[in-house]
Amino acid sequence: MSFRKKIFLLCLAVLFSCNPSSEESELYKLALHDFEGRPVSMRNYKGKVLLLDVWASWCEPCKEAVPVLEKLSKDLEGKNAVLLGINTEPESTREERNKAARDFGMTYPSLVDQDFALVNLFHVEGQPALLVFSKSGTLLKTQYGIQTRDYPKLRASFENWFAAP
Repeated sequence: MSFRKKIFLLCLAVLFSCNPSSEESELYKLALHDFEGRPVSMRNYKGKVLLLDVWASWCEPCKEAVPVLEKLSKDLEGKNAVLLGINTEPESTREERNKAARDFGMTYPSLVDQDFALVNLFHVEGQPALLVFSKSGTLLKTQYGIQTRDYPKLRASFENWFAAP
């Protein structure tokens, strides 16, 4: 067998053995919990641009981020995207989490990261944190601390987020 043919066959083998589209994102293997304690598969959000607001009730900067995120949430209405809060206080009660969300002015739904699976998987090192995932579950952006001045740049990123595979 000629050298060229060997190289060609090797390239074909590599090409067909590396099919990233067949691998599911680690995001979609996670199940978080709603405030009632019911598991919610992140697979439910496959095919949507997903913005995750990682927050806790004791976090004052998290409270300050909510108006910006609420505005983004309104901008996402009617688009193939969703904003979810991710509470990191599994020890708190449903009532405490609901009260905190109300006090923050949060109208978008939140889930609880019971075992810190999402936080650990994506190496979230502070709060508030905004994680943006493409429709295929690829992490596109992580931003710590969200302030009013961040809104125009976040809003301008929509086109790129929706175009990302």
